[in-house]
Amino acid sequence: MNLFCYQLKQAYLSLKQKPIFVLSVVSTMGLTLGALLCVLTLAYVMLIKPLPYPDQERLYNVEHQLISNENVIDGRAFTYPNLMHLYNQQSLFEQSVLMYVDGGVITSLPSEPMVAISFITPQWFSLFSAKMALGKGFEESEKVNSYNPVAVLTYETWQNKFNGDINVLEKSLTLSGNNYRIIGVLAENNIEAPLAGAGFKTELYLPWDYNSVSERERKRWGNDDSGLIYVGKLNKQYAEYSKPQIDQILTKVVNENWQSKVSGHDFFKNWSIVLETQTLKSFIVSDGERSVYLLLIGSLGLLFIACANIANLFVSRTVERQQQLAISAAVGASKAQLFRNILAETGLLMFAAILLAQVVIFVGFSVLQYYLGDFLPRINELELNAFSFSASILLLILLTLTFSHLCLKMINYHALNATLQSGGKGIGIQVSKRVRNILISSQIATATALVFINVVLYKDASELVNQPLGYQTNNITSVVLALPNVESEIKAQKLTALKAELLAHPKIKKVSQAMRPTGFGTLALTAMETDNRYTVLGKDIDDQYFSMLKQAVIEGDNFSAADIKDDRSVMIVNDVFAKKLAPKGSAIGFKFKNGVEVIGVVKSINMPGIQRVESRFYYPASLARNMLLIEQHQGQIFNRDEMISAMKSVDKKLSLFTFTSLNEYKDRRLFSSVTTAVTTLVLAILTLLLSGLGLYGILNYSSQMRRFEIGTRMAIGAKGKDIVSLVFKDNAGALGIGLAVSFIVLLVLYFGFSDTLNAYISLELLPLFILTVGAISLLSSLACYVPLRPFIKNPVIHALKGSE
Repeated sequence: MNLFCYQLKQAYLSLKQKPIFVLSVVSTMGLTLGALLCVLTLAYVMLIKPLPYPDQERLYNVEHQLISNENVIDGRAFTYPNLMHLYNQQSLFEQSVLMYVDGGVITSLPSEPMVAISFITPQWFSLFSAKMALGKGFEESEKVNSYNPVAVLTYETWQNKFNGDINVLEKSLTLSGNNYRIIGVLAENNIEAPLAGAGFKTELYLPWDYNSVSERERKRWGNDDSGLIYVGKLNKQYAEYSKPQIDQILTKVVNENWQSKVSGHDFFKNWSIVLETQTLKSFIVSDGERSVYLLLIGSLGLLFIACANIANLFVSRTVERQQQLAISAAVGASKAQLFRNILAETGLLMFAAILLAQVVIFVGFSVLQYYLGDFLPRINELELNAFSFSASILLLILLTLTFSHLCLKMINYHALNATLQSGGKGIGIQVSKRVRNILISSQIATATALVFINVVLYKDASELVNQPLGYQTNNITSVVLALPNVESEIKAQKLTALKAELLAHPKIKKVSQAMRPTGFGTLALTAMETDNRYTVLGKDIDDQYFSMLKQAVIEGDNFSAADIKDDRSVMIVNDVFAKKLAPKGSAIGFKFKNGVEVIGVVKSINMPGIQRVESRFYYPASLARNMLLIEQHQGQIFNRDEMISAMKSVDKKLSLFTFTSLNEYKDRRLFSSVTTAVTTLVLAILTLLLSGLGLYGILNYSSQMRRFEIGTRMAIGAKGKDIVSLVFKDNAGALGIGLAVSFIVLLVLYFGFSDTLNAYISLELLPLFILTVGAISLLSSLACYVPLRPFIKNPVIHALKGSE
């Protein structure tokens, strides 16, 4: 133990003399290991760590698939009556929970805040082992059809909306005209199951009976709703059932009943329902799995390149220490003792790097949670835990032994004494050409593969970010109102008055009674003459919508004010749907069995962050529609307070649900693509930078070893270009092997993950691959040339003298 402490002390004193070496190793490895450990912990939490709920392996999400007569999936969401039939009739699950997500305005609070609401059945609290700070969760008294108006707050809602009032259980809240008594507050450390996606954070829980699905929609067997969610805990007696068996049993429960209910509808002839289960853990992480694997590949690639660079530094350090090592060997140190000597120094450096990595991990967790909390599930569970600590220790041991072993392999123990006798001239530690070529080839292979993958992802993401949307977003705000529960005619009067009030405002240019451009619902249509059936995205708009958004009507007419006022049976289709309706002619005048006629064709739009263009249609909006688009004059800002003031001047019972600019909606939808573009660009640049430094280190060392040979060649007449050509030829083989290996790696990735990568593979990638190879070749050429410049530019005598 005393010897080990002495060796550590000597290693520390030795490293104090080399601050630049220490800084280079610790900073490079610390930052790289920190990034890797951050991603590894994220992967552990998302892909391996069990969900924090009892019997999580028996929890399943059920997906409702509507299968068309062409045997393709037409929708992946429940219809309300099918959901309720499954809830009431199934026997596979010992516990089931229903969830419907929406939002609402708490009108009983002075600020009238909008909150995210989850309407749930009472088993939710026991199934997910909800922790309570105050009161209780829903119980049997809140079962389906009990209509008991109670509410449970999240901890954040309690603190932010009710100021942490300890007497909150004596209070109530009003929402959509209903008064709810507060019976509980969830604990601060309660972990919400992200069933509605990572970006949805519930603020208020209400009983299932009060969900916002209309009475009409609750009886419609053909209209699905993505807000409907079903989760069940598999009964233990069915634990041995396979997934296909479970799916088949559930499908039978729903499909047979559904077929009987829609048998009188020609549209659904030869359609069917399929229910497909997925473990809750797989369901929650499915959307973020690809991102985690990409981050893992990138961080592992950077670690590999960083290790190659640090290996070069350790090679140089070992060459530098040959005199010290020779003295130790001369006084009787064995090879094992020399190894422990090297191990002590390497261990200190890696320990310092791991300490720096812990800081990077902590910062990385905060960055990931802040920027990706709405996109990656379970990211709020990230913390320094036993896994990250164990991974840190394992990497510390592995890297210490690897670098120490590399240094030891360089040492010819029996030649160390000769090194001492020669004074270190002419005989010394050298790295074999084979090792140098392996280092060069590995750097080239890793860099080429990583740069190409990142360039492909960057290209795909940047195309999404920069694609034209086909509609205007500047100076336009989307508004959703919470209206009092009155008859439709009264709502229409209030909204007409509000539109007039807004148009009179000096900042406002135009008002349209419509939803934001990205909001569409799925509707079914049947052609009058051909009986062809279509399931199409549709939305209701008014006569001002297209002119405000500058979305061109390319054929036929726009809606008129009379079309909106009289709710006429007309529609406008986009050019994609028009081609389907009339492949060889005009879609104008095309009629459907519901009596609707096509009067116009509008140019298609692109959804932010989505490349495919889909069939869409537009129909007249009701004058009672609670959604508005407000266009401000150039340079004017109409804010939320001004909107509330305008509303209250019309009717104090009007409440503001959302007030968001179209640019903000666009930025939200593009965030993932922008993040991918920035991340891949940074990774590509870092890869090139680290690879360039690593190649320079190897080739500079090689040039120094050949200093006398280069000086001699130049002394007998070789020109600078001859020396450069010689070095290029010597390293061309390693470069070629590296490029070939990278090509093989890319092929293996493609054939191994062809289903995932098909969306990215096309002939357009060939120029990108050539560009990547060109960049790596240029980088390699510079790494070859730069170390030769001192020999070429200085007199020959410098090379010959320096080789003594």
